[in-house]
Parts: sequence; C-alpha cells; structure tokens
Amino acid sequence: MIRIQKQNLLHNVPLIFALVITFVSVLMIERSVMLATGGVFMYPLDDPFIHMEIAGNLAADGTWGINPGEFASASSSLLYTVMLALLFKLFSAHVMIPFIVNCIAAFILLIVVDKWFQKQGTGILARLVILGLVVFFLPLPVMIISGMEHTLQCLFSFLFITTFADWVSVGNGTAERKWKLPVSLLVYAFLVTAIRYEGIFLVAVAGLILLWQRKIAASFVLGAMALLPVVLFGIYSLSKGSYFFPNPLFIKSEEFQLSVKGMLNFFSNILINKFTVTKTTGSLPGVPPPGISLLTTQRILIILPLFSLFFAKQLRQASKYNYILLIITLTTLLHLAFASTGWFYRYEAYLVMNACVISFFILGRYWKELLPDKLLYTRLLSVILFFALFFPFVLRSSAAFTKAKQACVNIYEQQYHVAQFLHKYYPKTAVAANDIGAISFFNKAEVIDLWGLGSIEVARSRKNKYWTLEFLDSLVRNKQVGLAIVYDEWFDKQLLQRWTKVATWQISDNVITGGDTVSFYSIDSTSGQELRRNITDFELLLPKKVKVAYTIPLAER
Repeated sequence: MIRIQKQNLLHNVPLIFALVITFVSVLMIERSVMLATGGVFMYPLDDPFIHMEIAGNLAADGTWGINPGEFASASSSLLYTVMLALLFKLFSAHVMIPFIVNCIAAFILLIVVDKWFQKQGTGILARLVILGLVVFFLPLPVMIISGMEHTLQCLFSFLFITTFADWVSVGNGTAERKWKLPVSLLVYAFLVTAIRYEGIFLVAVAGLILLWQRKIAASFVLGAMALLPVVLFGIYSLSKGSYFFPNPLFIKSEEFQLSVKGMLNFFSNILINKFTVTKTTGSLPGVPPPGISLLTTQRILIILPLFSLFFAKQLRQASKYNYILLIITLTTLLHLAFASTGWFYRYEAYLVMNACVISFFILGRYWKELLPDKLLYTRLLSVILFFALFFPFVLRSSAAFTKAKQACVNIYEQQYHVAQFLHKYYPKTAVAANDIGAISFFNKAEVIDLWGLGSIEVARSRKNKYWTLEFLDSLVRNKQVGLAIVYDEWFDKQLLQRWTKVATWQISDNVITGGDTVSFYSIDSTSGQELRRNITDFELLLPKKVKVAYTIPLAER
C-alpha cells in the first residue's frame, strides 16, 4: 500500500511541480502589487473591468453593454462575459471573480496537458521539464493575473487540437462510423470560438483538412458548430441596432478598402509587416506597437515546419503529431494575417502554448533518434540552433514577468484613481472617456466611449467614416456630458480646444496604459472652476508618484 502511494506521488510530481511554480509566482506577483497599491487588488489591464461591467449589467437587467439599458458589444469574448454574469448572479459582482476563474482554468489546463503527456507515454522527468517550460513560456502566471479569457482560450484550443488530431488520425470505430464526429470535438469547436473569435481560425484549418480528405459533411458540421455562437450573437446584436461582429473587431482591426489598391496595400502589409518585419513605430493610438510578441508568433512559422522536417521519419509513425503541427502552423498564418498580437502578451498566448507543448514533446521523445551517434560538436550546434529558435520566446516571457507588477501599478495609479475621483465627485454625471473599464465598473453614471468600443453611436461613426470633431463634440453636448477624461494624443486638437482643459495626471514608468498622461476637460466652460476645485481636493488621495498639473488657475470662491 505504501509503495503504491509513493508511486502515485512520484507519478504526479511533474503536475505538482507545475502547479507550485505557477501559483507561487502568482502569489509573489500579487504580493508585490498589493504592497505598491496599499492593499488594493488590481489587474494589469483596463479590459477585465469592461468584462465585469457588461457582466454586471447582464446579470442585473439583461443589458449587454457598459451602460444599463444600452446595448454595446464592447467585449469580443462571448462565453467569458456570460460566465462572469452567471457568477455575479450567484456571488455578486466582486472584483476578484475573474482572477479566481483564471486560477481554476489554469489548474485544469495543467491537469489536461499533463494527462495528454501521460497518454503519449511521456516519462516523469520529461513531463516535469516540459510542464515547467510551458508555464514559463506561456507565461501562465501572467495570464492568470490578467483576469481575462485567455487562460480558458489556451485550455479550449488545446482540447480541440489534440482531440481532432487523435480522431482524424485513427478514425472512430467501424468503417461506416469512421468519420462520425465525436460529441466532445463538437463541444470544443463551440467553446474555442465562443471564448475568442480567433477560434474560427483553428476550426477553419481543421475543416480544410477534412475537405482535403473528402469528408465534406464532417467539415461542414464542425464549421457550423463553431460558427453557432458567432451567428447567434450576431443576430442578437443586429436586433439591437448594432453590427454583426463586436465593436472591438472592426475598431482595432486593419482598414480594408474594397479596391485593387486597397487589396494590394492590405496584402503587402500582411506579407511585409506581419510575416517578415517587426515594426516598432506607426501604430494607431490605443494600439500597442508590434514587438517581441509579433516576433515570437512569426518564429512559430519557422520552428514547427523545421520540426516536421527534422523529425519526418519519426512522425510518419505518429500522424497525429503531424496534424497538430499542421493545425498550429496554419492557424498561426491566419492569426498573423487577420488578427493582432501583443496587448500584454495575451492575443498570441494560445498559439505560443500549443506550439511549445508539441515542440518540446517531440524534442523530448525523438531527439536521441535524431542524433544517435553524432559527434559532440554536432550536438552542441544543435543545442545552439534550438536556443536561437526559441530565444524570442524567452524574451517575451521575461518581459511579461518583468512588466506584470508595473502594469498593475499603472492601472491602479491611473484608471482606478480616475474611477475613484468620479465616484467621489461625479457619481451621477455623464462622462466622456477613451478608457472605459474601471470608470464604468466603479461608477453607475453614464459613460460615453469616445473611442467606440462601448458606445454604438461612436462605433457607427467610425464604421461609416464620420468620426469627426464636429460629431464627437455634438454627441457629448447632446448627452449632457459634464466632463471628459482622455489621452490628448488620441484625438484631434481642434476637438479638445472646444472644451476647457483643467488639469492633467501623469504616471511614471508606464508599460501598459494608452498614455502616461490623462487630461481632464470641462465640456461647459462655466463648470471648469468646480472641476478644478474637485481635482485639487482629490490630489491628496493620489499616489505620490502621480504628477498633477493645472491649466487654469484656481479662482477664489
């Protein structure tokens, strides 16, 4: 009995090790954050608060939007928002719930990945090393503290890819039932798209594989299941006077003009700027410049084909691994062409995780067969080659861990305190802004999103090319907006000159917000002095590192 228990414990050491390093890292990051914020729990992004505000309104009165009773598709994750709404209904809208959901999702993800390794016959030492590398390269602790849906996206995408590869490589029972889709695969196809729209890329690649094998019915059934959440939400959104796709998809996406010149520019941008070059300048306001995240995603397109080539002999006997390599490679192509990377290392996270799992697994299983009797210098050169290939992954993960605390502090110093300022002095006053998460979640006043994610009028103006200073100025005045809190560099100077600039808050060491300086404007010039006095009073509550500057003098009462 004791021997069996010891064997079971030894067998689970890799999983225990991965869980320990993951959650110890999370605790260390959160401890450092809360020491810097005076005990206030904070996320490294403003986006979790958008999810929470929509979920809270959905739970309270059935509104999908940041303002009660006003539809606005500001979230591109359908399932995550619904999950939060259900949890809010059960436990109230607590700021910790997204964090807890991500902790549970990470726990399940590591169990699922470890079970897959065991199913492949991977040894204890190999599992321990690979799980540790996956935790670091994802990086899983940073995904957890982000409070977003990407940990679940990693889980669902891994389940879909491995289930599809297993099924398509061995069939399903008798010849007559060989190509009948398993229920689990249909469920994963639904989940991977419902959690993030990029799941369409994964299922599209799987569908193309089935079409290539002339399994037309199976391909269309799989595709229909994946598109079901997209179509259902699209119909619901259209019925509310909005667009078929959520606002972030077309606001943050590249412009595409239906003309010969427009198409040439679109495809040249894909070939030059997304597949071969990492630009560091030229991004639109609110969009982080491409960098190590893009380079890492590009590197997947080199690593996986090389693994297919180097281990071609070994993989002939295990076609499911070839299918996994193919699916991830083609999905990466589609993601680079039509989606974004970055945004605090999360948009490409599902690709990085799946690429690391299959690459490290194949390397661990077959490297001895690849270099059985090679000389020492040959093996050394191979190690150098693999290190060079994966070096962008190291840089990406190191940057994510390094910036995690500071990103949380940035959100605390800027968005959180803006929200607290509004809660204290303007609890019922409509406000215009471009970062809408925290100020919406911590307040119940109407928020006009000047960037368009959370306001359908603005989204429509951007879509139809009348997003002008005249439109925005007219909108805020018609909505009786009392003040605007924006990044100046995001908007036309002539628009801002129509309002009265009262003050600015500047944070230091900014790594995540859309700008280090946020400006306060009074829409009605007569209320400028009131705003000035309120900011002066609130200045005592700001963190010491926030620099306040005033652009109008304080008049005597």
